[in-house]
Amino acid sequence: MSGRLLSGQEEEFRKSLLKKWIRDLSPLDSRISVFTHIRDIPYAIIPEWKSADDTIRMMVMENKGWCGPKHRLLMWMFDQMGIKTEPVLIPFRWQDQPFRYPELIRQLLVLLPDSTHLCCKACLDNQWHIIDATWDSALINADFPVNCRWDGMSDTIPAVSGFYPVEKNRLPITSPKAPFYQINFIKELNRWLEEVRLNHK
Repeated sequence: MSGRLLSGQEEEFRKSLLKKWIRDLSPLDSRISVFTHIRDIPYAIIPEWKSADDTIRMMVMENKGWCGPKHRLLMWMFDQMGIKTEPVLIPFRWQDQPFRYPELIRQLLVLLPDSTHLCCKACLDNQWHIIDATWDSALINADFPVNCRWDGMSDTIPAVSGFYPVEKNRLPITSPKAPFYQINFIKELNRWLEEVRLNHK
């Protein structure tokens, strides 16, 4: 996996985290541990972090993050473990997902533009597999496709139902209207997911 050069401080932070997560584990259990730790970082979209150089550090320290930094960290750690990875981008629409959205979010969905989801594929035992650590375990209570028990060898379920045909009357990802609608949606989505987690405990 290629990527930007890390600062010495950031690389040391990631290496220390990896060492903590895989200490005394077999190669198979190590990859499962990395996946599980990243999966269970509570999902939240933080727009103000998206242009930051230390998004991954903030995600770990604040214990919240979305698919982008989650899978960039997973790919980096797998690379450190000698596992080849490649990013996978899936175009999707929030309004097409089977989640049990509350009414306020359903009202906002109509105006959302298309989006993209980042996960990855990894070469495990000479075969490529889709690996998706997006949704944390508590979200299974709202019908999110959580990968609860990954065996370290198989494909996981993609976090979203993607689309590929081009349809009319849809806001594209680059629509100038997108930020206005997305701000309210993100705020309400993060709030709802917190409620789902509280009810899970």
